[in-house]
Amino acid sequence: MVSREVFLLLSLILLHLANTSQSYEPKVQAFLHPIYKDKATNLYSLPLTIGTDCPSRDFLIDLNGAAPLLLNCATAAKSPSYRSIRCGSTICKFANPSFSYPNNTTKKPTCGKYLPTSLTNRPVNARFLRDAFSLLYTPNGVYHMDSEKISTLTLTCVDNATALKSIPSAFNGSIGLANTHISIPSQPVSMYRFPPKISLCLPSTEGMESYSGNLWIGGGPYYYMPFAKDVSTIFASTPLISSNSGEYLIDVKSIQNGGKTIPILHGTTKISTLAPYTVLHTSIYRALLAVFTGNAKMVKAPTLKPFGSCFRSNGGHGVLVIELVLGGGARWRIYGLKSVVKVNKNVVFLGFVDGGVNPKSPIVIGGFQMENNLVEFDVKASNFSFSSSLLLHNTSCSISRFFGT
Repeated sequence: MVSREVFLLLSLILLHLANTSQSYEPKVQAFLHPIYKDKATNLYSLPLTIGTDCPSRDFLIDLNGAAPLLLNCATAAKSPSYRSIRCGSTICKFANPSFSYPNNTTKKPTCGKYLPTSLTNRPVNARFLRDAFSLLYTPNGVYHMDSEKISTLTLTCVDNATALKSIPSAFNGSIGLANTHISIPSQPVSMYRFPPKISLCLPSTEGMESYSGNLWIGGGPYYYMPFAKDVSTIFASTPLISSNSGEYLIDVKSIQNGGKTIPILHGTTKISTLAPYTVLHTSIYRALLAVFTGNAKMVKAPTLKPFGSCFRSNGGHGVLVIELVLGGGARWRIYGLKSVVKVNKNVVFLGFVDGGVNPKSPIVIGGFQMENNLVEFDVKASNFSFSSSLLLHNTSCSISRFFGT
């Protein structure tokens, strides 16, 4: 086994080669782009440069959104490299638009399609466009280059201001990562012939340096120093469940805590970046609360929305692991600091939310429980893999990465 010191030395040698060689241009192994957490909303964003001569803007991550972008069309058209897509064009046909027009029409309208998003109750009427799209990349899974790869991608924008009102003001739009053929990940995967995988490592704002997490497009290896191994070597996996809308769904068989089991009798579990905390059907929430309270042996404290249960404790230390038992037998372990939300050194909240009696999904795994986990969606194999907490391996999603040029 290679020691951490040797691994670090090799990384520095590669970095030196990248910085000193005139002709050396490292191969793109995968795209590796930073993810940031907004403390006010507890949601996650990507800083993106769209178009030429345009500033970087923060786009809210909608993991299950089918629209590549939710962006105001008037804003999108300001880019010098903006190009509209007309009905009947090859690109429009590939996008499978919602409207068709006769071939003999002299002036064809802009190609459009109704696309579902997690931010709106109904699909949005999106217009297709082409523009430059920039992403950072890694040649080796260790560091990312400080220059971005610019690709021309098929994107979307909307004219309807109502569709954009659902996006918090901290963000300039949203980016959809759903499993569709026109999603942002699907296009560079096809262009660079990468494995059809996307991975997220969501950062935490608690007790961490101000480093970002990561979006990976194209697979690993995934290195998170000082852990010396490729993180995929510690993955556990469960099948992804097919969804017509491109949502990422898995099968949670039961929830276990302290030897007690809560069976999940119906419905699929959705993984979402737009739920700050995991949301449970009322019956599941109440059962988990009863088991958790009995095992934790903590005194209740006054509640605070959106949480229904608060306790006086030592900050979450000593809380028993909550395990999600998944299809195929894999176990996703949620450790104390991610099963409770720390308010101060004496008060914590159970980090799960009551979703009512008629939710679309009985369980929606939210961002807080995914933080400092590397999760991978393998579209080709229809597989979902996860590391469980990287903190157990003396690392996290928020590490400082080397830069090359």
